[in-house]
Amino acid sequence: MSTSSRYTIGIDLGTTHCALSWVDTQASDGEKVVQGVLPIPQLTAPGAVEGRELLPSFLYLPHASEFAPGDLNLPWSTTESVAVGEMARSRGAATPIRLVSSAKSWLCHPGVDRRAPILPADAPTEVERVSPLGASVRYLTHLRDAWNQAHPEAPFQEQDITVTIPASFDPGARELTAEAAQQAGYANLTLLEEPQAALYSWIQRSQGQWRKEVQRGDLILVIDVGGGTTDLSLMAVLERDGNLELQRVAVGDHILLG
Repeated sequence: MSTSSRYTIGIDLGTTHCALSWVDTQASDGEKVVQGVLPIPQLTAPGAVEGRELLPSFLYLPHASEFAPGDLNLPWSTTESVAVGEMARSRGAATPIRLVSSAKSWLCHPGVDRRAPILPADAPTEVERVSPLGASVRYLTHLRDAWNQAHPEAPFQEQDITVTIPASFDPGARELTAEAAQQAGYANLTLLEEPQAALYSWIQRSQGQWRKEVQRGDLILVIDVGGGTTDLSLMAVLERDGNLELQRVAVGDHILLG
């Protein structure tokens, strides 16, 4: 943890939704954890911004004359040319050739150039395109700016950031996720596999009781069913110096099921 960091921020960069949660390390102690989920301001209609706990992972690339001046403004920007989030999803349902979706699945697709502007995949030549990497940067940047707008006293770049990834991501997809985060200004970054994050959440919520629910030699199967992918991880319960520990022993193949 960074010595200047007050918050530990966790980000789920999902296939269909993104979310940002936080822990206030100054207000937390060994028995009490002060945490929350950030309402993320986003366009829900032209010129209308609402804060919601989930940011849909959709990017809409409008025609130059599609919106009036100010329609795409956000609380932290008056120069936006694209839409991210709820309005992107709803607008893109009517005009799918301008909608980027499932960028996370494209990010782990080894058969394409993930840094090339290939999305939307079925868009005609006159439509602007972005890369899977570029779309991921957009979502991560939106989350960063939403945090800074809500917490100007605790700049995002000074906090400890964890971004979750599927356990089945190959090294290339992991590297691209880290690259996207770096381009979005994430300085103190840790990548955490999603099933491990789910396991840590179970441990934290058990308030120490998890050690009474398992014993040495047990295997714990963690099933993470997301909006676009499903991940399976197997954890072994070990004993070291009289204390129970958990160690991942197997990961399932990447499953495009959500």
